Amino acid sequence: MRIAVAGADELVGPHVVEAARGRGHTVVALDRSTGVDLASGDGLSAALDGVDVVVDVSNSASLDEEAARRFFTSAAANLQRVGAERGVRHIVTLSVVGIDDTGFGYFRAKVDHERTAGSGPVPATIVRATHFHEFPGQLVGRTRDGDHATVFDLRVQTVAATSVAAALVEVAERPAQGRTPDIAGPEPAEVLDLARAFVDHFGLRLELRTDRDTVTGIADDGLLPGAGATILGPSYAEWLHSPEAAALVTGG
Repeated sequence: MRIAVAGADELVGPHVVEAARGRGHTVVALDRSTGVDLASGDGLSAALDGVDVVVDVSNSASLDEEAARRFFTSAAANLQRVGAERGVRHIVTLSVVGIDDTGFGYFRAKVDHERTAGSGPVPATIVRATHFHEFPGQLVGRTRDGDHATVFDLRVQTVAATSVAAALVEVAERPAQGRTPDIAGPEPAEVLDLARAFVDHFGLRLELRTDRDTVTGIADDGLLPGAGATILGPSYAEWLHSPEAAALVTGG
């Protein structure tokens, strides 16, 4: 098939590209580096010429609710509209576990993203995944200030981005399903514990602090997968030995 990857330059995007090519598909990247603006639709018509399936792993540059909502709904609506015009048969959209019944603005924007992605003329599948194994290390990198860093006080069940990417390609190869079971990693854990394991594994001399105020409106177990979730390895401990984990430290 000819698969277009929206957000090919985002965290999971390169892994989707690699997984799709590994299964023999032709891949088209939909991002600014290829002249495509998902929010405005510029460049999208030409890029979707001959495309069978779109896998949308794009993300908002902002966690602000209104900014995120504008990006997600505009991008999803454009993919539906232009996709229908160009004969796309299926749109697969990556979403996040735990976005229902929450006061967290970014998650409310993701609910609207799902609604828009699934309401157009092109048959759609929504795939919700838990946070990625990269999440604790990303928090450490973003909040590092001298000899300390701050992580969210949350319980998660992280999953490898590479595993989610492979699952998305498999979904893209099948007819649209509306919604798949959640995707999650093997075990639940506190973000603080995962971040501490990351810091210890790479020998980073950092004191870790917790922050709950930034993510108000999320229940204690609100980010854990629902019943019947698809569980994918590797475990977080195994993932720490991967190139993806090392890249968070080296910037590679």
